Amino acid sequence: MKKKIVIIAALTIVIAIGLLILSTGGKMAGIFLNDYSISEDGNVMTLNVGVASSMGYVRTLKAKQNENKLNLTFYSTYGLNSTIGAKDEFKIELDPTITEIYFYGGDTGYDLKLQKNAETADWVNVK
Repeated sequence: MKKKIVIIAALTIVIAIGLLILSTGGKMAGIFLNDYSISEDGNVMTLNVGVASSMGYVRTLKAKQNENKLNLTFYSTYGLNSTIGAKDEFKIELDPTITEIYFYGGDTGYDLKLQKNAETADWVNVK
């Protein structure tokens, strides 16, 4: 009888941990831009980002270009508030045609964060 209880308890713990891991690692809204820099040749942008809530860390991002816009979707680390694999700095390649960079904002879609000034070709942080 004790053996069955131990086996059931162990399986319950394994299933709970598995569900916790599977339920994390998804898209993150509420990412803000701390800082950014552009390489000398203008082909690479380095982004330093943070998480607006006290829960969660960024693991990676996916970039998708749509004409002159670059949509960035950030993904959380696996596990509940785990720092394993967490990053706050990302390098993205910039196509010369990109003039706007958006961050995923959840239900609001993508929010404009950076825009290239047409006259000076400098990137400007859009608040």
